[in-house]
Amino acid sequence: MSPARTPQSPRRRSAALAVPAAGALAAGLLGAPPAAADPAVAADAPVGYASMNGGTTGGFGAGTVHEYVLSEYWPGSGHGSPGDALYELLKEHRGKSGEGLVVYIDETVSADDFDQSKMDVKDLENVSLLGVGGRGEFDGVGINVRNAHNVVVRNLEIHHIDQGEKDGIGVQADSSNVWLDHNEIYNEFQGADKDHYDGLIDIKNGSEYITVSWNHLHDSWKTMLTASSDSEDAASDKITYMNNHFENVNSRVPLIRRSDVHMLNNYFEDIASSAINARMGAHVLVEGNYFESTGSGTVDGHAGQIQGPVGWWYGSDETGYWNLVDNAYEDSPHEHLESTTGFTVPYSYNALGPEEARAQAEQNAGTGVIDVTP
Repeated sequence: MSPARTPQSPRRRSAALAVPAAGALAAGLLGAPPAAADPAVAADAPVGYASMNGGTTGGFGAGTVHEYVLSEYWPGSGHGSPGDALYELLKEHRGKSGEGLVVYIDETVSADDFDQSKMDVKDLENVSLLGVGGRGEFDGVGINVRNAHNVVVRNLEIHHIDQGEKDGIGVQADSSNVWLDHNEIYNEFQGADKDHYDGLIDIKNGSEYITVSWNHLHDSWKTMLTASSDSEDAASDKITYMNNHFENVNSRVPLIRRSDVHMLNNYFEDIASSAINARMGAHVLVEGNYFESTGSGTVDGHAGQIQGPVGWWYGSDETGYWNLVDNAYEDSPHEHLESTTGFTVPYSYNALGPEEARAQAEQNAGTGVIDVTP
């Protein structure tokens, strides 16, 4: 296995894609990346499960749209920090059915000057939180999407969350139609206690119709899950993970219980223990992914399976099932792998080959790729 790396800041990229504020169709390339950008990189709407159930439009999907630029709003808002001002904006939006809230985040929300333990996107609908350029940052503050519908979170750097529920982004309590796109989320891996932080993106407790796309998720013991426990009411469902770059993490990429999940065109790089962990009857379409240095290759003592790109490991009494379609493996234990289900997904999409998926994720996942301009 190649040596693990510990990147702690966004990488410099040679190109950017401009996205108008109202989420109109994306403009073209401004530079010359190694691989021509897939048209989906800066799309104004999600592919996958978040495109179903009426679609996911965020704050722009309502009849009346209220837009705020955080750096312009908070100094006169009466609140002591950008985070406190944003928290109150979200709280005030509760109960406003048919209205949309769009906040352009061009400030750092820091745990040091924020009065809450997490940023609640709670009991509301039609919300977009959009990072502006490279200035939208959550330092030590996680985003908690709870009992919310039609929510978009894009182009934010979120890191080192060790308070509240300790998730970078948590989606829970029957939330639906959530699109998490082009974010960079990280904690620490080597040198950190495995329980100091929790997941980078955890989706649980009845949430559904969710797409997680074009994110750079790195440096963490616990990466992602789709349920908080094995029980039926703890699980989420109908989740698409596509074009993400998972790098230098230990496991749970993701941990999937009782869910229908599509893992499409992701790049897995330096995954120390194990990646896609399907348990408790989960059904997973694993398609067009590139696995590099993924898995320890050791035999898990729970179910006797080799820890690698896909499997059923530790903790749950029942296995999940996976359909393996057109994946590539480099320095990753995979000779034992075969499909255990014919599961497919009910929406249309375009799948890249795994090599192209790796190139696109390296170039275009994370922040600094789309520029959302107020």
